Amino acid sequence: MDIRDIYQSNQGKSEDELMSELETMTREQRASGEMDNSKMEEIYEMLYPMLSESQRAKMREVIRRLKE
Repeated sequence: MDIRDIYQSNQGKSEDELMSELETMTREQRASGEMDNSKMEEIYEMLYPMLSESQRAKMREVIRRLKE
């Protein structure tokens, strides 16, 4: 599945639906060892230059929630 497939499969979903799906995916990836807190930080640092201030703040909040 590439980024276009992910985008198309999530079009029209509410923010709550997207967050729920992201939390489920993150839990699964943590259980399999594919995701941890440092990996989330790496993703943030990679995307940081491309984000606006409001997007950065939102992503920070999402990461905080996923780390709980």
